[in-house]
Amino acid sequence: MKLVEFKKRQTQINLTALIDVLFLLIIFFSVSTKFANQEAVPIDLPKAKTAQGLSVQTRLVIGLKDENHLWLNGSKVTWEQLDAELANPLFDRNEKVVLNIDQKVPYGKVISLLDQLRENNFEKVAFGSESP
Repeated sequence: MKLVEFKKRQTQINLTALIDVLFLLIIFFSVSTKFANQEAVPIDLPKAKTAQGLSVQTRLVIGLKDENHLWLNGSKVTWEQLDAELANPLFDRNEKVVLNIDQKVPYGKVISLLDQLRENNFEKVAFGSESP
C-alpha cells in the first residue's frame, strides 16, 4: 500500500513590494522636508571702496547690531557672557577677530568692545564692511 506523500511547502516572503514602498517613502520625505536655515544677523555694515575679502579662517566673529544686541559666532550673548567667553583659553589669541558692527552703533560701544578684546589679549582685529 502506497501512502500519499505530502510535499512540505516552503514559505517565501517577497520583499520586492516592501522595498518599493520604502523607496517611495524615502523619496516623499526627502522632497517634502524643509531644511531649517540659520538666521543671519541683520547688520547694516558700512561701505568701503577698499574693502577686501578676509582670506584667513577665523573662529571668532562678533556682531553688534545696536547697544543691546550682541552676537558671538552667530549666538546671541550679553556683554557679561561675551567677557566670559573671551576669557576662554581655547580661543587662539593670534587669530583675527572679525567685528561686524552696524553703522548706527554708538562709538562708545565700539570702544568698550575693543577694550574687552584687549583685556583678553586679542590684538588682531578686523572690521567687517561691504563693498559698494
